[in-house]
Parts: sequence; C-alpha cells; structure tokens
Amino acid sequence: MRTESKRIDHESLVKVRELKKSERHEFARRAIVESLSEEKEKGRSFALIRPENPEFIIRPLSDAAKEKNQRRRDTLLSQTDMFSGDSTVLTPEIAPYSFHYRFMHEGKTLTHTCIDWETERTFFKWRGKYGEEETLRMMRQRWGQEMPQRGIAFAMGTHRVTKFNKWLLSGVIRVDQSAQASLI
Repeated sequence: MRTESKRIDHESLVKVRELKKSERHEFARRAIVESLSEEKEKGRSFALIRPENPEFIIRPLSDAAKEKNQRRRDTLLSQTDMFSGDSTVLTPEIAPYSFHYRFMHEGKTLTHTCIDWETERTFFKWRGKYGEEETLRMMRQRWGQEMPQRGIAFAMGTHRVTKFNKWLLSGVIRVDQSAQASLI
C-alpha cells in the first residue's frame, strides 16, 4: 500500500511557505535516500536517490512499440484525472524514442526507462525549434553530461499495480552536490 501517496486528499494540503530558489537544492538533498531496498522494506513507494555514474540512453521505438504507447497515451488522456485533456503536461503524441538511464545503485547496475513527462515535452519543444537530429544531440548533452556533472537525483516511485513490485524512474531532478562536500 502506498500510504504516503495513495489517494491524497488535496484539500488537506496546506502551503506552509514558499521555498526560496536558494534553498531548493538543499531541501531536495535532505530528501535523498541511500537505499531503494530499505525504502521498500519500510513500505514506502516514493524516494529520491542520487544515481552513481548515470548514463543517458536514447532508443528509437519500433512501429509496434509506438502504436502500443500511443494507445496507452490516448487512454490516459481520455480518463478523468489530473491529466485529462491537459496537453501542457502530457503531449497527445508520444515521442518516437524512449529515454533511459543506466546507473549504479546499491552495488548493482540498473537500467530504467525515464517516464518523466518533462523529458518527452523537451523533445517535442526542441524538435520544433532545432530539428530531430540536433534535438537528440542536445538531449544527450543536457541529460547525459551537463545535468549529471552538476548533480541530479532520480525520483523513483513504485508501480501502482503491486504485482509488478518494481521501482520506476518517474523524474530527473537537478540537485547540486552539497557545497560542503565539495570543500572537503
């Protein structure tokens, strides 16, 4: 059960204060955990982790995968939930590529598909401005080199269908390395 995130009562949320831009990285750093295994044992379904040696991978989708993903997207956009008809979050069209990260965590090499909507949204925005090949080059540069060098965290969530029992890479967040650590 996803006690911390299942069926949130949005009316119960209270904004305590606005986080200053200068405080955002430290706030996120405090939320980073060392072990997804420990989080799962504690019954948690969401965690921020700091990946080791992240490698950004872009793979072209087969025609069959594109069709399957497009059917899923169409179904998702037709549901009455927070994404209903809101193409500012999810694009009606699926990207012709899948985005992945290979990284080390808890002594293991993991590869996860990045289901972060902002990554896909960036692909479409940049493709419209720069063309497809330049967009892919720029994405490899940004997600594969610049962001990891400056510091990133992965927002990991468990699948809503508990029988799948696995973590999903739901978001890539820029989180600078601690200024303290760099002084040591």
